[in-house]
Amino acid sequence: MASQLSLGHRYEEARAAGRILVGGHRGNPEEHAENTLASYRSALELGVDLIECDVHLTADDELIVIHDHTLDRTTNGTGLVRQKTLAELRELDAGGGERLPLLEEVVELARGRAGLAVELKQAPLPYPGLEEKVVDALRRLDFIEEVCVISFWHPSIRRVKELEPRLQAGILEVGRPVDAVALLRQSGAEVFSVHWSGADRELVEQVHAGGGYVGVWTVDDEVAMAWTSVMRPDSVFTNRPRELLPRLKSL
Repeated sequence: MASQLSLGHRYEEARAAGRILVGGHRGNPEEHAENTLASYRSALELGVDLIECDVHLTADDELIVIHDHTLDRTTNGTGLVRQKTLAELRELDAGGGERLPLLEEVVELARGRAGLAVELKQAPLPYPGLEEKVVDALRRLDFIEEVCVISFWHPSIRRVKELEPRLQAGILEVGRPVDAVALLRQSGAEVFSVHWSGADRELVEQVHAGGGYVGVWTVDDEVAMAWTSVMRPDSVFTNRPRELLPRLKSL
């Protein structure tokens, strides 16, 4: 079992060794239903450095792990996640007989084995109080330093950093901004997390010079692999960890 390191230490050790951290995007979704405990167990068994999950609030204010705001694509249910209680959501099949996990369950799987990226799903439908709920849960679970909280909704990240400065935070973007470092500073984040096609070597160098890290998603094919080998981001997330993890770790 890997020693428990803060995410900052994981990034710094990897950079010093010239290594890229590899994350399981929603676990190992190529082989298991995404965002399920089976998917996360598989990714961890394969040896990823990080796992990533997506968090929503149930109708009774529980932190449930699922990607979409609706249930239709990834479960046998229908409708909005936010309109269902935890008990109702736990009755659903999330694929292969798996149930939708709580954030707490994903944390316990990651503990001592990998860092955890938690995406707050605040857009397009916002969840008032989601930031406070997540921060309170991570404090209660004593898992603050092993987590990076990320979101496309940058005000959410700024709020997280106000609530808990010890938490590592990241802002999500699809494309190449004019000034990534300015965006990091405005939100208080340390990690600029972008689709791999929305970054270049200049962006990586700018973020590094500004004291931050670059994480990219989702590296699943030969073009993305070639980009990664040249651009050298700090972390990479993949949907195909069994096949690509050995290759990514050898870059």
